[in-house]
Amino acid sequence: MRPGLYGLSATSALLLACTTGPANALTLSLREAQDIARTSHPRIQVADLQAQASQEAVVQAKAAYLPHITQQTVSAVSNSSKNAPARLAAGYGLAPPPVASRAATGAYLKQLIYDFGRTSNLIASAELNAKASEENRAANEAQIILLVTAAYFQMVQAQAVLKVAEDTLAKRELNLRQVKALTTSGLKSALDVSFAEVNQSDAQLLLLKAQNDLASARAVLSTAMGRRDEEVFDVREEPLPPPVGELESAITEALYLRPDLRTLRLQLQAAEKFAEAEKAAARPRIELVGDINYMPWVNIEAGKYPKFNVIGGLLIDVPVFEGFALEARENKAKKEYQAAAHGVTDAENNVLRDVRVAWMAAKTAFERMKPAHQQFLEADKSFQLAQSRYQMGLSSIVELTQAQLNLTRAAIDEIEARVEYQVRCAELDYQIGKLR
Repeated sequence: MRPGLYGLSATSALLLACTTGPANALTLSLREAQDIARTSHPRIQVADLQAQASQEAVVQAKAAYLPHITQQTVSAVSNSSKNAPARLAAGYGLAPPPVASRAATGAYLKQLIYDFGRTSNLIASAELNAKASEENRAANEAQIILLVTAAYFQMVQAQAVLKVAEDTLAKRELNLRQVKALTTSGLKSALDVSFAEVNQSDAQLLLLKAQNDLASARAVLSTAMGRRDEEVFDVREEPLPPPVGELESAITEALYLRPDLRTLRLQLQAAEKFAEAEKAAARPRIELVGDINYMPWVNIEAGKYPKFNVIGGLLIDVPVFEGFALEARENKAKKEYQAAAHGVTDAENNVLRDVRVAWMAAKTAFERMKPAHQQFLEADKSFQLAQSRYQMGLSSIVELTQAQLNLTRAAIDEIEARVEYQVRCAELDYQIGKLR
């Protein structure tokens, strides 16, 4: 095991070691758990598909620059005779009615020439939204990685506490056997046996709670990784992170690295481009249009209709009045842009607050580890002394019991302090934008 920042003793290292799981249990490192979440978690897959879908919006916007060709086929049957009503009055069977059948096919072409920048702004807006979707995917991934990291360290803590509970139960069972032997020899009273039995029962309850906490932590980690089926696996204890850096540096990095802020800024730029595109919607639109028709078969007098018909020219579409719809669209886009700008400012303020809170929490957790480790060393020393005094008959069972309780509590407190620092560092990395 890697030594801690304060030089853990052999006894402390033993208490912090992970418990050995079943023989077929898979042992995961933190990086392996994170990699599983990246490939398996549904939320990351949803964000990835949304990012891919946003790329198709770029293709859709760019399609306005390409020719648009529509193919049409018409088949019709009609009565074209001027005297059809007279023949119909004389009787339908007197002569076959002259019916004209027509079949025609053709293609209609439309090519954009100029629209005062509306299409280019729509393409730019789509590209910025696509980049925002990529950053949004990174933001979702960072959230999942944070959940996995926190669940991983909670399981590390649960395994270490379970080891403490097992050691505590073993020591108290040994103590109970010793007290019973001394009582049989007449050196101790039945009261000492009662105290030792109470201590053993307390250790059994601690062990049951630790086992339940470990099972719960394993389930939480499995869900955070995106797994549905229950799996038996253990985790490794990770090295302690270095002490936290300066607050101002963390704030500067967060404003630049946070993927959610980058998403909002890109969406703001996209809203600006869309507002410019809506403004250009009120300007003329120039298109090249063409129509090609072909009628292969015409059941009428030859030469009356040409088989081929080609027409083309420039189409200038000038919006004159559309019921104030264009003005409303432009104003709506401007308001949405202004709202997005205020949203970016609000998000930046929240990030500054979150970074400060996370930095202070990580700093406090780092400072807590040293007194927690010192408390464990003192509790272990007190327990050794109390046990020796009790065995020599210099103290009562009450003093030994209190020393046992203090040692167990100190061991768990030290484990919690180490795990809390690791979790707080992960939260700080997330707030800065490094947990990606």
